[in-house]
Amino acid sequence: MSRFIRIASYFLLLSVLLFQSCKTDEFKFDEITVKEGFGVKIIAPLYTGKDKNGDILEFKDFIHDWKTTPVPDPSEPITVLQYSNNSFETIPTRLIFDPSVIINQLELSIKGNYTFGEIELIFTVSNSCPFPLNLQLQFLVSNSLNNTVPPITPPPFNEADFSQIPVMPVIKTWSVNLDSLQLQNFNDSKSIRLTSWYDENNFINQNDTVWAHYPIDASIVMIGVVQPSK
Repeated sequence: MSRFIRIASYFLLLSVLLFQSCKTDEFKFDEITVKEGFGVKIIAPLYTGKDKNGDILEFKDFIHDWKTTPVPDPSEPITVLQYSNNSFETIPTRLIFDPSVIINQLELSIKGNYTFGEIELIFTVSNSCPFPLNLQLQFLVSNSLNNTVPPITPPPFNEADFSQIPVMPVIKTWSVNLDSLQLQNFNDSKSIRLTSWYDENNFINQNDTVWAHYPIDASIVMIGVVQPSK
């Protein structure tokens, strides 16, 4: 009999605990809050390095004003761009090494009712051209071309290996973590600007003609921690 009483008491106690647990765990959606410091990591592409047809960009696409056929000054060095249709275009050599805005006011499409507490940018370039390539990313808060926040500039992406045939592209990845000022700038921005330029090396001194179609496969991926807006 005493054993039966102990078993009955055990089940009675268990029933009370379960009932209390159910009362405690009722879902009250209007009282749900996100704990301070909560964040969700997301991965999103910022730039895919393709043209409007989905093709990989080429050497000429990263040169300032190449489409306008600028007239070189007779006193300055020139370079000839050779095209696949056997046409040629003469440009001032300096344009290859001048900063060129290749994308301006590209709208950001990953914004919402939240902010980013951390951002890491992964720059990856497969460079088939004979010059190191530089990329510079800037978040634009307004339509003004003036922006005081320091841009994000990873180290140069090495030139292709021309010591062997066929020429071998060099693939390089750089990772950049945004500082607090750049992070705030991103959270306030609506678009991005991408600038590029090449570094000069001996190739330009040894070749007066450069193939316009060296493929350059570039991408920028963002890894961020999103937090609800306060």
